[in-house]
Amino acid sequence: MEPCYSPSMKKRSSARSFLFLSVLALAAFSASFAAFAPGHPTLVLAHNAYPDAGQWTDRLDHALAAGTPLAIEIDLSWVPNPKTGTTGSVVGDFPSRKFKDVTGNEPSLKPYFFERVRPLVEKALAANDKKNWPLIRLYLDIKNDPPEHLEYILGVLHEYESWLTTAVKTKDVAQQSPLDLKPLMVMLEDKDNDIKEEYFYNRLPVGGKLVAFGTAKLALPSGEKLTDAQILLARSTMKPEDLVTGKATNYRRWWGNPWTNVEPGAKDAAGAWTPEKEERLNAIVKHAHKMGYLVSFWVLDGTDAETAKRQGWNQKYNFGSLEAAAIRWKAVLKAGADFLSTDQYEEVAKVLQGRD
Repeated sequence: MEPCYSPSMKKRSSARSFLFLSVLALAAFSASFAAFAPGHPTLVLAHNAYPDAGQWTDRLDHALAAGTPLAIEIDLSWVPNPKTGTTGSVVGDFPSRKFKDVTGNEPSLKPYFFERVRPLVEKALAANDKKNWPLIRLYLDIKNDPPEHLEYILGVLHEYESWLTTAVKTKDVAQQSPLDLKPLMVMLEDKDNDIKEEYFYNRLPVGGKLVAFGTAKLALPSGEKLTDAQILLARSTMKPEDLVTGKATNYRRWWGNPWTNVEPGAKDAAGAWTPEKEERLNAIVKHAHKMGYLVSFWVLDGTDAETAKRQGWNQKYNFGSLEAAAIRWKAVLKAGADFLSTDQYEEVAKVLQGRD
């Protein structure tokens, strides 16, 4: 004989079920935001983790050896291939003035990165242990963005969409939707007046899935026909609250800072680390988090000039000694920044993980 329930009992049961499901949904929502919320442990951002001119082919291996979770930067350029006569996307930094340096042997994104991390991703998906997801934040620095390049990149990302952290497009971009966490997450850098947001967000229908997330929109300093160098210098003196005035959106979720925003000028002329510099660093991090952004700083190296040259590292990012860089690495960690970009992946990982 089936139990008999009164209408009031059925209503209470339905209410409890609805409440239970709501709590579960809220927990999932909170968990997804927590994994990508500002102010969590500082991660290594492996700068330029790709070969250059056929050399340093083990950079991605070194980046992965630093341990997950971490962020990895890969540059992409749309270039003419001298071997085939066609134009396409390659891994590397090739502005138009460097097209002559393209050999035709440069790797592309799919085999170089996605297929390289396939075992790691498939193992993570099988285990379904999401506490450290995304394991890798893939920062794609797109060096030139003709529409066909952005369409190509979108096609690659959709091919691996089941691996990617996504979010549903909302009707109002100011309303962030929760993240559907997966082992990878793609981050883009939106430069002044470029078209990435148009392709990666605006053209997406409401309810569609974002497969990549952009950076904060930066205020342009006053002045006419300023060069990129002049804009960079002017921004290094702006107050953080004047530099970023808009809160994080559904698409724009992080803010990448050149270290000159903390210490203007060349690294080899940076001098001592002072309370004033630390105050500036802390102010940027605090403002970024207040506005809902993850925040990163690039690029902090510390080694002798000969080692930097041998490793193919840009000297303008080098403080000249491990001691000079380490004090800044620890300051970034203490400030609570989310990413620290460096060419010394494994050494910085030890500092950030408290092993040095």
